[in-house]
Amino acid sequence: MLLTFRISLLSFFLLILPLRAQDPPQNPPATPPQAPPAVPSPATVEPTPPIPKPVVKIPEKPIPPPDLHEHDTGGDGFSIEPIYWLTHAAPTIRQGHANQALDPGDLVFPDRSKFGPGIEVTVPTTHEDSLDFTMFVVKGQGNSVLGETEAFFGNLYAVGDTLATNYTTTSVKLSWNYLTFPYPSNGAKFRFKTLYEVQYVKIGSSYDAPQDVNAGPVYGLKSMVRPTFGAGIEYHPLRRVRFEAKASGFAIPHHGDIWGGEASLVVRGWHFEAMVGARIFHFKTSPQEDQYFTQTLWGPYGGIRFLWRP
Repeated sequence: MLLTFRISLLSFFLLILPLRAQDPPQNPPATPPQAPPAVPSPATVEPTPPIPKPVVKIPEKPIPPPDLHEHDTGGDGFSIEPIYWLTHAAPTIRQGHANQALDPGDLVFPDRSKFGPGIEVTVPTTHEDSLDFTMFVVKGQGNSVLGETEAFFGNLYAVGDTLATNYTTTSVKLSWNYLTFPYPSNGAKFRFKTLYEVQYVKIGSSYDAPQDVNAGPVYGLKSMVRPTFGAGIEYHPLRRVRFEAKASGFAIPHHGDIWGGEASLVVRGWHFEAMVGARIFHFKTSPQEDQYFTQTLWGPYGGIRFLWRP
């Protein structure tokens, strides 16, 4: 009987185990709540390191390559030059082809001319060239006794009259001095230039015989404008010393002519140039008019050229 009870109990457990395996799973035990993280005290908090400022690097200014072109040709800077010219010649007036009067009206003005003050302004252009503006004025006066009857600009003066005369010659020249060889000069000792110019010459003269009541004063004026062409040279024996020479002219047969030249020794400083030399200048107005003038001025000159440099 005991064996029967054990068998029955075993059968009961075998019957109930599959049913327990089918029971729904029970919920897992709840996770206990966690405590909030501990907040450190200000004393224990390390300070935030400062944010480094950005370093701004300014790009370096590019250094231009060295200029191998030496600027030492005459006229390579803006300049103003007062000129003192000691001239030694007076003009001559002649009867022109348009004058049919029997009295010739020829006269060599008495006494030599006074000094000729002048000025030259130079403006540099490209390629070591320059534009020059030159002006000078020459004056003279004197008395002469006429050896024959003379007529000047319609006024008649008798033999034996003491004729008081004076004159003023004004010359204006605009010249482009073009460096022809070599370019760039780069320190060459010899340079050759060609000159392209326009020249204006004016001469005014007055005549009076105060002791002759029958003769009154008269004033005559002649002028001319001509293009002129020429050449010039520069020789640089030393860095700050050079020799200059140039000449130009133009002529129309039987209608006047104009020519001139000069040579000088120039010593250059930082803001000035000192020069000494000699020059000659000749002009003849048109012989086709009633009367015409001819004059050849020459003599030594000197000047100080003031340079403007950046």
